Amino acid sequence: MTQAMEVAERAAAVLAHRPAGLLTDIDGTISRVTAPAEAATVEPAARAALARLATVLDVVAVVSGRSAADARRLVDVPRLVYIGNHGLERWHDGQVTASPEATRFRDRMARVAAQMQATLTLPGVRVEDKDLTLSIHYRETADPASAEEAVRAALLPVSEAEGLVVRPGRMVFEVRPPITMNKGTAARDLIRERGLRSVVFVGDDVTDLDAMTEIQRLSAEQGLRALTVGVVGPETPPAIAEQADMTVDGVDGVIAFLTALADRLG
Repeated sequence: MTQAMEVAERAAAVLAHRPAGLLTDIDGTISRVTAPAEAATVEPAARAALARLATVLDVVAVVSGRSAADARRLVDVPRLVYIGNHGLERWHDGQVTASPEATRFRDRMARVAAQMQATLTLPGVRVEDKDLTLSIHYRETADPASAEEAVRAALLPVSEAEGLVVRPGRMVFEVRPPITMNKGTAARDLIRERGLRSVVFVGDDVTDLDAMTEIQRLSAEQGLRALTVGVVGPETPPAIAEQADMTVDGVDGVIAFLTALADRLG
């Protein structure tokens, strides 16, 4: 039995407890990481598997650092719930709902974005203004290690002066409002809203650790049937494999897992 088949078998057993849901990240999970991020596409086989799963599970959701509208555009599967900006907003049934707490920091975020666009002139550095959050990408620079230090030095003082929080990712810095909302709180809220008794989560980067940790806490403390799946590859933070209950190899492994799961449940 292949690794993906083993994960699918375990996931199917977990999701037998209804209501059941599957939550997945996008970049590095169902879409290969690209530079620039706008060039990313969701693998057709992943899209097809999610569409099939949406017909047999109570909830299928995308939980992404992208804006909710961008996540919806990129994945483009009806019936899914799209949670964007690391849990700060949600797209459902054609409407985007933003966290009132997060919207209070829009002006501060805009000031940091404007200053970074004026300051960070190193070729390959890209400032992505996502309204409620801000991403500074340096994957396309000639020397990412040096670029990381340059971006950090420019970004931290400005963000801290505005009272905003900076978190590192895979060749990116994320600037967020200083509120306790992340992929973990988003997953928890969705689980509670839908009354889920079981959930499978799939992710590959440091921001996905929030979701894995919270889902595992709900499993230990409240009896939620859960499985967290880490997507491992050359750039995967070691903490992903350490925290996840099971792992698959890269986007191809995710596709094989989701397809096998859809076969089992369908």
